[in-house]
Amino acid sequence: MDAAIYKALSGSVAQTHRLEAVSQDLANVNTSGYKGQRLAFSEVLAKRLPADDRPGGFVSVAAQRTYFGPGVLQGTGNPFHLAIEGDGFFVVQTPRGERFTRNGSFTMKADGTVINPAGDALLSEGGPLQLSGGNFEVAGDGLVRSGGSEIGKLRIVRFTDPRQTVREGANLLRSEAANVAAADSARLVQGNLEQSNVSPIDSMLALISINRQFESYQRAMKLMDGMTEKMINDSAR
Repeated sequence: MDAAIYKALSGSVAQTHRLEAVSQDLANVNTSGYKGQRLAFSEVLAKRLPADDRPGGFVSVAAQRTYFGPGVLQGTGNPFHLAIEGDGFFVVQTPRGERFTRNGSFTMKADGTVINPAGDALLSEGGPLQLSGGNFEVAGDGLVRSGGSEIGKLRIVRFTDPRQTVREGANLLRSEAANVAAADSARLVQGNLEQSNVSPIDSMLALISINRQFESYQRAMKLMDGMTEKMINDSAR
């Protein structure tokens, strides 16, 4: 009886993790370049014991992964808004080192350095991108022109194994250098922003499913608790 209660409890804990992921996705449904999360669940002890000896029913979160599917591109007309078509990420210089993002909402500091909303510099192949004045033009291959001259080429990278990335906040990723390669097939689109790839409808349906799962586990635990109490009372007589 106790094992059954613990199984229901493990399911409730797993749904709590699922709720956290879905809630974060919904909170960032309007965040440019945001990538949704996916959880993978596994049976506890499934790999530790022979199949005939597994207790079954105990659930845990095996992995939390980023869904890298593309978001819709939305035109803004702002030359400092950049989007990437295909497999690629912008590289920005943060106080913690290089990080990677699909959020192409950039602005320019007084000294001409192009930065993201957090103030991190956008990196070109030669270092932080710094405009020399005049118009800011970005070609599809990442070549940048400013003031009528070519001033550099944006660093656009891809991951050889996207699973070997770690999320930092809503829009940044970090990864080991060995997992980063040039994204030669990616194409830049100026004056556009990539929208979040989260579907609000799917997320709302997921919330309904989570709520129903919680209710099922609660009913099961109350039923088993009542049965346990009855057994104790009967034994006392």
